[in-house]
Amino acid sequence: MVQTTSNFACVLVKPLTIEVKEVALPAVGREDVMVKVEATGICGSDLHLYNHFGIGKDIMKSPNPLGHESAGTVIEVGPDVTDVAIGDRVCIEPTMYCRKCHNCKIGKTNICRKFRQAGLAPTPGTLQQYYVCESDFTVKIPDSMSWEEAGCIQPLAIAVQLAKRAKFAAGQTVAVFGCGPLGALVMATARAYGVSKIIAVDVLQKRIDFAKNVWADYGFMSPPRKDDQDYQDWAYAFKNQVMKDTGLDPWGFDVVVEASGAEPSMHAGIAFAHSGGTYVQAGLGRAINSFPTIEIVAKELDVIGSVRYTAGCFKTAIDLVASGKINLRPLITAVFPLSRSADALEAVRKGEDLKVIIMNQQV
Repeated sequence: MVQTTSNFACVLVKPLTIEVKEVALPAVGREDVMVKVEATGICGSDLHLYNHFGIGKDIMKSPNPLGHESAGTVIEVGPDVTDVAIGDRVCIEPTMYCRKCHNCKIGKTNICRKFRQAGLAPTPGTLQQYYVCESDFTVKIPDSMSWEEAGCIQPLAIAVQLAKRAKFAAGQTVAVFGCGPLGALVMATARAYGVSKIIAVDVLQKRIDFAKNVWADYGFMSPPRKDDQDYQDWAYAFKNQVMKDTGLDPWGFDVVVEASGAEPSMHAGIAFAHSGGTYVQAGLGRAINSFPTIEIVAKELDVIGSVRYTAGCFKTAIDLVASGKINLRPLITAVFPLSRSADALEAVRKGEDLKVIIMNQQV
């Protein structure tokens, strides 16, 4: 057993309140590893927990460490571990699936019937100095990858899963609604997969400009909709203007990805997709939204959801970064020490930064 003198963690104690304090570590089991965590990315689900002390109707019953986008160095291994060794640099896969249910057995581990998720009580999150997990929930990363970049691999793996679901391919046209971290990484993945044209849509000009500078061919501000304006009329007027301004085929896009969770973007996304195209819902907003069902049927669209990642997505994400096909550095706009976790969460809540990283060892 490695003797750690302390293990500080960012613990969510109630809505909008965290404490950086010492927490206990479980013993390393026979198939477990202990990771000295170096970096953790903060994402929308962390913010939702921070704001509401739960997600949806699933309210936390007690304080719990946050975090699930982490990487670090293996410092202890259980006696039955053979796939990783002390000193290995790894990312932590935070969705811990059971391997036994029907979905796991057919490869849909992202929707395991009995999954546990780091950061969702009662499973502790990775935003702490040391973390114990089963060894096969770690994936090795090369020495060339910075810890800050490694803290972005988990959301990139989610984008890789979305690319699988959407069947991204060379020559396609793709429209992405929402230029936050997920939308940006979807565009990065689409570009790496050889997509021909990418347009980015958002309500913030700053994020549109970023997308255009890095991955998108075109960027557009979502226009306001009058209170009495029909959603479909508004959506098609927006689409027609975009197709005219870009010179792209007015028929529409091969794939549309809705990554904002905003109801107007859902209507616009269905309008932007051409007949026989694919619409992917990845953004999380209100639990119930209006949706143009007749248009979905009339255009025979493939409408799919995408959540988390499946086996191999982490490895693919790591390879895309290591090979230089995706550069994560422009995405990272703020880095905080663990001691300033509250400031990091507030920065995400204000929406002024794109990707915020916390350095776990900096207490």
